Amino acid sequence: MKLKDKTAIITGASRGIGFAVAEAFVREGAKVAVCGSRVSSAQKAVDKLKESFPEAELIPVGVDISSSDSIAEMVKTVLAQWDKIDILVNNAGVTSAKHIFEMSDEDFDSVIRINLSGPFKCIREVAAVMKEHGGGSIINTSSMVGSYGGKMQTAYSSSKFGINGLTKSCAKELGQYNIRVNAVAPGVVLTDMVAHSVNDQMMEGMRRITPLGRAAEPNELAGAYVYLASDDSTFTTGTIIHVDGGLVM
Repeated sequence: MKLKDKTAIITGASRGIGFAVAEAFVREGAKVAVCGSRVSSAQKAVDKLKESFPEAELIPVGVDISSSDSIAEMVKTVLAQWDKIDILVNNAGVTSAKHIFEMSDEDFDSVIRINLSGPFKCIREVAAVMKEHGGGSIINTSSMVGSYGGKMQTAYSSSKFGINGLTKSCAKELGQYNIRVNAVAPGVVLTDMVAHSVNDQMMEGMRRITPLGRAAEPNELAGAYVYLASDDSTFTTGTIIHVDGGLVM
């Protein structure tokens, strides 16, 4: 198993891509802190994982990804359980589909606060722990729109461009501590978030311009996260892996 005895924090793990990554990590032997915006949703995800992996070491954690104090408490909870953090997956995020003339300051700021400031705060907190334990792997969730933007997605695409910059800058700063920082950039994935922000016409258009001709299931992205979390990628840092059916080339 590629992640045996490794401990991982996964934010936004109660559903969608985050849940699929948690499932893949558990399958590979990791101990996983399943983090959601509410501890109740995190507990439901843990219960679901336990159905398939009854022996898995899992803890549910509720965290407000926009709050430094809440993030610090999340880290404290994980360290009390396992005494180390080997892997951080910054997956929690929100989207917003509004024309720029309809987007308020708060609309824009709230997306940046969760999608970009939140991962920065998590990295700052967790990297300090990893530094004291000889290193680790940090994986951010970016997006195809972090490469070329998106109509009606001013805030979301800006946050994902920011994630790419955060990934590369942190890789340069933290490499000296054997902390690797990479990102996975999904294309169109069949998640609840996409269902709420992309209508049928938009989905069909995305399918047409995707070389593989379809949207992805969340589990089809999980392998990229496993690779970046494992010792298979010990010389990989500052990289954005596009898992988008060939949409961005």
